[in-house]
Amino acid sequence: MNEYVVAVLGAATDPDLAGDDAERIRERLARAGLLAPTGHARRRPDPDAVAAARAAAGRGTQLSDIVASDRA
Repeated sequence: MNEYVVAVLGAATDPDLAGDDAERIRERLARAGLLAPTGHARRRPDPDAVAAARAAAGRGTQLSDIVASDRA
């Protein structure tokens, strides 16, 4: 972990890797091999689907009851 942090800080503070602020940080991280691939753009889930999932999450058998019944 320390090695990673040192590499990120070094990439972010090396004045030889310049550009505008956001691009400079990306460039430094890329040159240091620390830039994560962007992947596909993600969409937020439908708010109604999230509300339904939250409502359903509180139903069912409580974990404590499952553990207690397994011990019996």
